[in-house]
Amino acid sequence: MDYRMPIYIQIRDAIVQKVNNKEYLPGEAIPSERKLAESYEVNRMTVKKAIDALVEEGYLFRVHGKGTFVQRKHRQRLAWGSDDASGISALFREQGVKRKDKVVVKGLTKAFNYLGSKLNLQKYEDVYVVQRLRYANDEPFGVEYCYMPFKFFEDADEHNFENVSIYNYMESKGHFPINFKQRLIIIEADEKLAKQMGIQTNDPLYYFEYLGKDKDGNVVEYTESYIRCDKAVFTYEAKRI
Repeated sequence: MDYRMPIYIQIRDAIVQKVNNKEYLPGEAIPSERKLAESYEVNRMTVKKAIDALVEEGYLFRVHGKGTFVQRKHRQRLAWGSDDASGISALFREQGVKRKDKVVVKGLTKAFNYLGSKLNLQKYEDVYVVQRLRYANDEPFGVEYCYMPFKFFEDADEHNFENVSIYNYMESKGHFPINFKQRLIIIEADEKLAKQMGIQTNDPLYYFEYLGKDKDGNVVEYTESYIRCDKAVFTYEAKRI
């Protein structure tokens, strides 16, 4: 160890490296504080301090009575289960699915009544929209419309969102959405959606609606996502209260 640096920082950095190297995978438990203390030959309080820092930074999260786990990136994005949420990109990575995005439309529109109410904007304020066709293993999987207040993302048009994650971009601008309001209904595909996704008109689709706020409470995202029901399964757990 480098004794010029506090030991708990060195342990913190070692755990981050294991996360980045996929030795500790998203959603998996890391070794217990006792085992880590034995491994690094330090006391448990030093390990606890390192883990506390990683929890605070969002790398890890604790579940009482079960342990400490690696945080799943963008876990709020798609509510595929009542106690688990994962973005399309994260979902594909976890299941080994080849992902590809195609930007169909991008550019500015205006916050008229509907968008203005969703994004908490004044009428005629600028909104940046990205429409993407999303593929799984080279087959159309879904269509996504993402609307962002232009005042927070004025250089959005400089980025290629076929390769760049919209969430990574939002994070780089200091407006990563951390609080979400979500809605799910089942709809029938209209002619346009059916053509884009290679399905029949009136085939069933999951329709997800997301409203995301950043750490300061600003509404930074309104997204409408249409997912093929024959390519995804949404599950939930009902609990008696």
